[in-house]
Amino acid sequence: MSWGRTNRLIIAAAERLGVDASPLTEAVHTDFLMRLTPRDGGPGVVISKTRSPFLTQVAQTLSNNKLVSRARLAAHGVPVVEGVIVDDDDDDPRTPPVAALLERCGAVIVKPNWGNRARGLSGPHRSLDAVARACRWAQACDRDSEALVERFVPGTNLRVSVIGGRAVAAAEIQRPILRGAESCAAQIAALNRDPRRARAHEELLGLDVMPAGDIIAPMLEVHGLALAAAPPAGASIELYSEEREIIDRTDELDPGWGALAERACSLLGVDVGGVDLRGPLAAFTRPPGSSGEAVLLEVNVLPALHLHALPTQGKPRPVFEAFVAYCLSLPGAPPPRAVVGV
Repeated sequence: MSWGRTNRLIIAAAERLGVDASPLTEAVHTDFLMRLTPRDGGPGVVISKTRSPFLTQVAQTLSNNKLVSRARLAAHGVPVVEGVIVDDDDDDPRTPPVAALLERCGAVIVKPNWGNRARGLSGPHRSLDAVARACRWAQACDRDSEALVERFVPGTNLRVSVIGGRAVAAAEIQRPILRGAESCAAQIAALNRDPRRARAHEELLGLDVMPAGDIIAPMLEVHGLALAAAPPAGASIELYSEEREIIDRTDELDPGWGALAERACSLLGVDVGGVDLRGPLAAFTRPPGSSGEAVLLEVNVLPALHLHALPTQGKPRPVFEAFVAYCLSLPGAPPPRAVVGV
């Protein structure tokens, strides 16, 4: 039986807390379900990786729909990125709302309205033709054939993880960037030689080996590139599906951003979530709204907590201990909470 990286980190944290972690059945193994049982005889729970036993289907569905969840957050004063939808009724993605957004912002990102791990995400795009190509790929990756076209926000990605309604850690996620005269394939191969990379089932490292043909190759096609080609002179292509550096920023984060992440999760009924923010790094050391440069992109209901436990720079954070303690209502952990209010 083989556990993936996330479950191996959960098992290690459970051991430190005096909790048994076991599969639901020995007959057919699945990496998506695990039983946690306190050794002192308390009641056990079933979890699904970093989904707690308290997460409702309503909260998960709401959060996975980026357009609807952002509308709910914006209605409650949370600064979210501006975007417009392209659905399967639009024969041509170059709709007036898309054209107006592109003209106003100058550059946009395109992604599935319902997606994860950056499959179907590409940009920044600066022409309507490029946006149209990107929308067709995003729609092909989306559950409901919907693409979301959103304003490109300069800066860096910041992930704030919330467990039991509390912001517990923050990390800056720097993405790999392809540029220069070497082919895209050669640059990806060079990045994969980084000794800090491994396949998630093999070693407990924060960075993954990048499978060029899975997400990256289709994304390059949207940009008019093949793996064997080099990026055009002066161009740079950010690999949104991958990480280059994971830098702990927990102690530098202004408390207001932690409170904003907690509020966003609460509004969506998410008890354990990864809140993605984007903007200049300096914006996150100041209270939200002080500059208007940083915004919330989305709330993830299956957060990659390993980003905080295995950073490439900075202090590892005990997020898996916090997760196990919350799921079992151990002393000191916050009480169960996962309700979508009206």
